[in-house]
Amino acid sequence: MNIKEISVFVDESGSYDPDRSSSRYYLVCMVFHDQHISIENEVNALETAFENMGLPGNHCVHAGPLIRREEEYITMSREKRRGIFRRMFLFMHKANISYRCFKIDKNFIGASQGIHDPLLRQIVRFLLDNEATLTAFDKIKVYYDNGQRQLTTLLKEAFALLSATTEFVSEVEPSRYRLFQVADIACTLELARLHLEDTGKLSESEYAFFGGPKNFRKNYLKLLDRKLFT
Repeated sequence: MNIKEISVFVDESGSYDPDRSSSRYYLVCMVFHDQHISIENEVNALETAFENMGLPGNHCVHAGPLIRREEEYITMSREKRRGIFRRMFLFMHKANISYRCFKIDKNFIGASQGIHDPLLRQIVRFLLDNEATLTAFDKIKVYYDNGQRQLTTLLKEAFALLSATTEFVSEVEPSRYRLFQVADIACTLELARLHLEDTGKLSESEYAFFGGPKNFRKNYLKLLDRKLFT
């Protein structure tokens, strides 16, 4: 029997704490991939590009540190860091995948309300609106690294509403899954979009990395929106 399976890679940005002093925004991004559609060629092209840049082919991209020049990127030039980001973004653009981002602005929830209920409503509404598409698959396999226990619980609540069999993959390591790294890229870009929408400008590190709002919209947001799960 040929089982139809869709993978969902999940990453988050921000603190689950409703206190905005920890972070104003909380984002959850999901990347969807029909397992019957191969992305092997795109993965191979990405890893060859990394090797040509002097990196290991299996280099695991961490978008936030890449932009802020932190951790393993601290001695790397801006141009090389931009090159890594662009190659990862090009992989996202070319691969046959889609994404959806769910956003909580803590300015619009009470400190006592918490993030759980408004976030759950967003995700459940999306899943039910797309129930016919998602339940056309025999199995939904969700990949999340359990970085935040509360989000793991919420995801299980939400996906339990679908009739298709849902499996949560345990011990997810970002370095093993390119599409988990894509979810990280999507979170990072959507957070920058929120900064731009809220203040009319990017953060200092985002501005330096992306080359200003006009370039950011043209070179990233325009292409990102084409990958939206609709």
